[in-house]
Amino acid sequence: MSKKLLTIAGALALLAGGVGAGALVTAAEAQSAAKAPVILIVDQGALVSQSDAGKTIPGQANTIKASIQKEFDAEAEKLKKDIENYQKGASLMSDEVRQKTEQDLAMRQQVQLPQQAQIMEQVFGQVVQVAQAKILQEAQPMMKSIVDKRGATLLLDRSAVMYAAPENDITQEILAELNKKMKTVEVQKVTLADVKKKAAEAASKQASTKSAEKPKKN
Repeated sequence: MSKKLLTIAGALALLAGGVGAGALVTAAEAQSAAKAPVILIVDQGALVSQSDAGKTIPGQANTIKASIQKEFDAEAEKLKKDIENYQKGASLMSDEVRQKTEQDLAMRQQVQLPQQAQIMEQVFGQVVQVAQAKILQEAQPMMKSIVDKRGATLLLDRSAVMYAAPENDITQEILAELNKKMKTVEVQKVTLADVKKKAAEAASKQASTKSAEKPKKN
């Protein structure tokens, strides 16, 4: 074979190889594109605040908070009167009774009431969160249904995403479905007795911890 023919054959071989490689790259790109993740977005905060059920939470919560605050204020007023009565009759008490009464009043004023106020806020926040969680729990099967229908591979909360195309946000679809199935959600009632119980449990736990940390004498 002449050098000219060899050159032509080599050029054709390179050309054929290039076309083949190009075809392989195109196929690989197509395969990669086919496996690209489908990401959907949902705003769970909106599901809670904008749903029919979620809108019933603030009113219930305010009623419960006002009720427990009324009980708490009555407890503070009782302490105030007990202090006034002590001040009036302290001179008639024995040293032992006076000292014990002062300690009890100081404990109620400086420890028990502030602790109850703090726990009241915690317990109140917890019952609201439980009610909100019920709404999101009801929405779970709806989210899964839409994810399956669209062949999505990821569902992210709006708070974790800087930007998403509107067509990828399924919040309104979920809201529409949620409002058909859930019109209200109950916020568990809380009383001062519940708060006192929690406070007693916290105090008992704290005392046990301190006792365990106390060094033993040889």
